[in-house]
Amino acid sequence: MKKSGFTLAEVLITLVIIGVIAAMTVPTLMNNTNSQEFRSALKKAISALNQAVTMQYALEGTLISDYNSAENVVKDVFNARLNVINTGAGTDTTLWAGASADNSNCSGSVFITADGLSYCIQNFSNASGSTTGACDSSGSTPCSTNNAVNVLIDVNGLKKPNKLTTSSAQPKDIYQAHLYSQRVVPVGAATQEVMYDANLQ
Repeated sequence: MKKSGFTLAEVLITLVIIGVIAAMTVPTLMNNTNSQEFRSALKKAISALNQAVTMQYALEGTLISDYNSAENVVKDVFNARLNVINTGAGTDTTLWAGASADNSNCSGSVFITADGLSYCIQNFSNASGSTTGACDSSGSTPCSTNNAVNVLIDVNGLKKPNKLTTSSAQPKDIYQAHLYSQRVVPVGAATQEVMYDANLQ
């Protein structure tokens, strides 16, 4: 009785072909997976911040414009309304690992929530602390000096890449937002495109 089968050479060639295909496709699949995780985490973060601001107004009757520092906003609003596990200053690299080279350094108050997201509230000023009427109670002006970014969100905490997102085609883990009197809004074309799954350019 004659038996048929594959030769060793045929098996090795098949394995090499499979290996080459895997080497070409796995990095793309991993990048797509990371991008989707970053997108989902950004949406969750913006939603959580907005819920905290809304709850603070509903329960206490206070707006973000009623506060005069990032530290007080973190302490009275986010620390009270979110599941915060750690707070500190932005210069503490155990809490905020963003690199200053890409403008994701934090010079304000940092807090980390139980889901691993890290937030930095910076450049804060309200109407009483600014001659330009920043963060007015009408909600039309962000709580920042010269319209600078005043919320940085690191959607995976201290895990790398710790890079500011500058392109929606290749999202990283740090995003920008503005605090308004009663809301938090993603700011910058790249962050908005990632948030809303749209190409604004």
